[in-house]
Amino acid sequence: MTARMTARRALAAALVLPLAGLGASWGWADRAAQQGTVWHVPIAGHDPRDVLRGHYVVFTYRWPGLEGGGPVPETLCLEGNAPDLARVFAPRGQACDAFVHAPRGWNGSRGGLESGRLYLPRERARALERQLADPRQQGIVHIRVREDGHPTPLDITFHPRSEAAAPAR
Repeated sequence: MTARMTARRALAAALVLPLAGLGASWGWADRAAQQGTVWHVPIAGHDPRDVLRGHYVVFTYRWPGLEGGGPVPETLCLEGNAPDLARVFAPRGQACDAFVHAPRGWNGSRGGLESGRLYLPRERARALERQLADPRQQGIVHIRVREDGHPTPLDITFHPRSEAAAPAR
C-alpha cells in the first residue's frame, strides 16, 4: 500500500467518523424524545401583554387538583388513564405511578410547572394565541412525559367549555 492511499484512507476516516458519531448522537436523542406517555393538560393563555415572540405559544398549565392557587410544586404525581389526566398532587412521600418534574432551561427558574411554551409555525402560533384568548374554548396541551419525568409539549387542541366552566366576564 502506498503512502498516498494510506493518506486518503486516513482523510476518509477523519471525515466519516465524526459524521457517524453525530448521526448516532442524533439517533439516540431522537429515540429518547419519542419515549414516554402522552397526557392532556388543560391550559390558559399567558399574559396578553406578553408579546408573542417568533414561533412560540406561551401558556399557563391549569393542573386539575391544584385549583386553589399558590405555587406549583417542582414535582407532581399524575393520576388518570393516559392521556386523560384526572388530577395531580404533590407527592409528599407518596408513591407515584406517573410523575412530572419541572423542566430545566428556558423557564426552569421562572415558570417550572406553572407555564410552558410550544414551538409552532408562525401562522399557527398566532391562531392558537387567539383561540387561547377565547373564553368559550378550553385549550388542552398534549405533553409527552418521559420515564424520568421530563415533559415535552407536543401540540395544543381546543374543546368547547361548558357554560359552568366559562370564566365570568
